[in-house]
Amino acid sequence: MGNPIKAVIYLCLSLFFCTALVGTAEGQTSTPAKAISFGYDIFKTTAGPISEGPVDEQYLLSPGDEVVLTLWGALNSTNNLTISEEGYLELPEEGGRISTNGVSLKELKDRVTQALSLIHSSYINVENPTQSTAFVDVKLGKIRKLLLYVVGEVQNPGAYTLTSGTATIINLLHNSGGVKESGSLRDIKIRRADGRIDTIDIYDFLLTGKLDVKKSRLQAGDYVIVPLKKKSATIMGEVRRPMNYELIGSEGIKELVAFAGGFTSDAFLMRSQLKRFETNRGEVFLDLNLDALYRDAKQNYPLVDQDEITVLGNIQVRKSVVTIQGDGITRPGNYEFKPGMTLKDLIEKAEGLREYVYLERADLVRTESDFSKKLTTFTLEELYKEDKPGIFSFVGTDEKNFVLKEMDQVSIYSTFGMTGKDKYISLEGHVKEPGRYVLAKNMTLFDVVFAHGGFQDADYRRTVYQDMAHVIRKVQGPVGKKLIPFNLGKLIDGDKATDMALTEEDLIRVYANEQMMVKSKVEIGGLINRPGTYDFTENLTVEDLIVLAGGLRADAYKPEAVVARSEGLGDGADSAVQGESTIRVPVELGYAVIPQDKKTPIKAFDRVAVRNLPGWEPLPVVSLQGEVKYPGNYSLENREERLSSLIQRAEGLKPEALPEGATITRNRNIVAMVPGEGPRSYEITLDLVQALKNPGSKYDLILKDGDQIFIPSNPGTVEVRGAVRKPLILQHKAGMKVRDYIELCGGYMETADPANVILYSANNTTRKVGGGLFRPSPVISAGSTIEVPFQGEATRIEIVEVKGAVLKPAVIQYIRGAKLGYYLNLCGGYAKNADLDKVVIHMPDGGMMEKKENTSFNPVIPPGAIIVVTAKPEASGK
Repeated sequence: MGNPIKAVIYLCLSLFFCTALVGTAEGQTSTPAKAISFGYDIFKTTAGPISEGPVDEQYLLSPGDEVVLTLWGALNSTNNLTISEEGYLELPEEGGRISTNGVSLKELKDRVTQALSLIHSSYINVENPTQSTAFVDVKLGKIRKLLLYVVGEVQNPGAYTLTSGTATIINLLHNSGGVKESGSLRDIKIRRADGRIDTIDIYDFLLTGKLDVKKSRLQAGDYVIVPLKKKSATIMGEVRRPMNYELIGSEGIKELVAFAGGFTSDAFLMRSQLKRFETNRGEVFLDLNLDALYRDAKQNYPLVDQDEITVLGNIQVRKSVVTIQGDGITRPGNYEFKPGMTLKDLIEKAEGLREYVYLERADLVRTESDFSKKLTTFTLEELYKEDKPGIFSFVGTDEKNFVLKEMDQVSIYSTFGMTGKDKYISLEGHVKEPGRYVLAKNMTLFDVVFAHGGFQDADYRRTVYQDMAHVIRKVQGPVGKKLIPFNLGKLIDGDKATDMALTEEDLIRVYANEQMMVKSKVEIGGLINRPGTYDFTENLTVEDLIVLAGGLRADAYKPEAVVARSEGLGDGADSAVQGESTIRVPVELGYAVIPQDKKTPIKAFDRVAVRNLPGWEPLPVVSLQGEVKYPGNYSLENREERLSSLIQRAEGLKPEALPEGATITRNRNIVAMVPGEGPRSYEITLDLVQALKNPGSKYDLILKDGDQIFIPSNPGTVEVRGAVRKPLILQHKAGMKVRDYIELCGGYMETADPANVILYSANNTTRKVGGGLFRPSPVISAGSTIEVPFQGEATRIEIVEVKGAVLKPAVIQYIRGAKLGYYLNLCGGYAKNADLDKVVIHMPDGGMMEKKENTSFNPVIPPGAIIVVTAKPEASGK
């Protein structure tokens, strides 16, 4: 079971920040439903069992396959032949042997026919088959069962058994429950038994019905790896199949439109909208001219992850319409536009004003010639007078009764909506009747929970978390909301001290027991195929965990499992970590099938490292991912192999690669790790351009076991933000410098600090480049961000200071998005005398954040912040 108290503490803090910082402004439209991702529903249908019929002619033969060779006609014989371990088929009657490596059943028949025609030339005529009197038939004999593995972003990773006739990538993914929406459909890797890696793009199958037969066929021992999806974009509006699509490499808008089936006949290509999510800026909107883009066959527009494209409709078809809407009009809707039509004419067509119309304000939204929108407010008091309740007469002049234009939208409100005669509260979460309810006079928290919670049902009440629920209340101030906890169980039982009066727009949130349970985890690393964190289950053993993690790597030789256990962890909210113990377990050959009572049990939160016995040097393996021609895992040829050599073995970079953004992530040994001793991996920035130009130089790093090299794709953009007149994301152009991009953004604002301009390069390095007239202005690579600070801001852009009870107090370079734990780990973690409940963050604007007792606390740290860890007072007489 999980720890509910820890979950409550975590949930309280996350709720506070979520409700305080993420809300919908008044008048803002709600976020649209998430777009459906293309292709994933193919795995959701439940297929019946696949019966064994004739094997596909494209079936790839493997050692151990039985082949039935039949001669019929003038010659009659049947032979059952088996493919040898070396991949050869020995033909009878001195027909010789045939290589079957990578050969399909159809190709084998052709080869056998050719070979037998040499010894039966009078019966078998290959050149003119119609002259043959004997014929060759080749089919598969016994159907083998293949053990296959699928790991990564699938619903149920693990080992599966398929027959050789049905062993395709599609069938295996279907058996595993399908690919998760977080997984890639276009970069699926198949690691063959001989070390080859094939890449499958399921979109080929989904869009054309075709799939590379040889690649998609699976063989014994194959591993299928479904990686995380790197980039996807959504296209909506006037396309034939609006959905979210995965993109790879340098694919941009044109490929996205092609996936969506092209434009509809109503698409207006001269103005489409791109919504992009930017770090520290949120949503950014750009207008695109797709008509101009498609006129140039060589031009494309690069996209980044989570981009949303809306292809607007051709509004010419709706030009002869005017709209009137709102609760203050009798018949809101669209009406035919006629030249000379006035506001009064439109109101009369809509059957007049309602009795509770709000006369003090109405709105007109007019569509200009460039299709932009312009809002004008006006009052109905100068046009209408209420003679008696619900009866209005027109008293306006021709000047006030303005003439309408095509596509005008008029909004007329009600006093009900504008003055808020009724007030509301909301109830959500684990209740029987969630919803929005009128706040009656003197209504209390108990009234709402009793009426709509459904807790009179004893069985239902047992499923609710009763120790805590929340009222989220709007308050004045910069945060805007306040979190009020209460004991739901006591409230239901009639404890009046728990009850409280409600105010307008209060949100009552109730939780289920399941939400409050923290799942226990275990971790495994070392010489296994899929290191990572896994859910802890009862009776879990070291051997079971190795199986879940994809089994041992090929370079595991007489391995042992080292279990690091934190004593006292997970025994309760108040339990303290008393220390760590280490258990060493030999991993036997056939570890997966030894009796359960012979396996080594593990506990929740154990960390397992599989390593070779002392004296055995494992084969170093590194991972090369991103924009290289052959990404994947590589064994190092020697312990001095350098980066340039590895890139050369991968056949070099792809054209869309961004070598300036290359990074290496290097792991530390997880057995040596204890809580608070620093991050488990660290990132090394590279100068890959120089490394490839000068092999063996200081830029050409020597690789180590476990290194993860990533080479990103070229986004083709440069971002300029901060104190410039118009912050923009600009197209990258070779040779342009910092000064050039700033000029394209309108230059510096008067409050800018040009001497302290910061350049964030694509490989996460940060440097001060200046922007003054006499300072050097470096050339900018794609993917960079230029930040122009405001005056007085430069001193807090680049550093975070950590003081107090940490092992190594330090001033650390600021990293965008890094949290408290990142900076504490770089300082060695907490000292022994640290008070873990007294951590204070002094903000650069003078504000302060402080950890509350027994709460989870890991906020994102802004530049210029000072982190202070308080030391415990010395013991007094205990």
